[in-house]
Amino acid sequence: MRKSLAFFFLILFAASAWAVPQRIISTMPSITEILYAMGLEERVAGVTTLCNYPPEARLKPKIGRETVNLEKIVSLKPDLILMLEDAQKKDAERLKALNLPVFTINPHSVDQIIDSINEIGRVTGMTDEAIEVSSKIEEDVSYYRQQTLVKRSVFVVVGTKPLITIGPHNFVNDAVFIAGGINIAADAKAAYPQYNPEQLIQDDPQILIVPNNLITSAQLKKDRIFKRLTAVRKNRVLFMDPDILFRPGPRIGEAITQMSEFITNYE
Repeated sequence: MRKSLAFFFLILFAASAWAVPQRIISTMPSITEILYAMGLEERVAGVTTLCNYPPEARLKPKIGRETVNLEKIVSLKPDLILMLEDAQKKDAERLKALNLPVFTINPHSVDQIIDSINEIGRVTGMTDEAIEVSSKIEEDVSYYRQQTLVKRSVFVVVGTKPLITIGPHNFVNDAVFIAGGINIAADAKAAYPQYNPEQLIQDDPQILIVPNNLITSAQLKKDRIFKRLTAVRKNRVLFMDPDILFRPGPRIGEAITQMSEFITNYE
């Protein structure tokens, strides 16, 4: 009888172990960061060429850039493919049509980033690890939400030619608000709207947030539009690592911290 019970539990354990994904494909840098933060690096079978953090992620097999390579993904024999729903809808549909195991997340706010991390934890069998990662973000967010901050007007530069910024239904817009800023493009109709340069001059935001790989301080001061902004003339420009600013992943708390420290030290 004891041998029969032992055999039964052995089979049950094996079945549950096999249910946990062992070959995971990440199709976005933010997803790769989530997987590594949860300690899943050994189970990551493929990443994109843009997945550069942590540095060891660069050593994984590559499955494409923004657009994924279907043939490469199939060759890696994944048992879980993680994707961003809005950004990769067409690719996700193509992969699902091949009966491949696709799971999508779709964070549009900081709270939804936290939820997405916990969702990935559930589908990978790493619930506790996911909670540990998401709890750190929750702590950061809770701290800044409890602060009584004087809100400053902010413009986030995503592109310069044409001028692109952050709109509503965008986690960066949410992060800016938590950090003490008010995004002047928060009423736009798109998540990444094109912004009228003349309107920007008229709005004259108090703070400018710029990816540090996009344009230099010297170039801002020479640009026919940016040089007319008070934020540029008075050096109220925060240059940030775009990988920290624009990725809905574990480092969103760090992004909020950097922005808040700059915004609250406004002079």
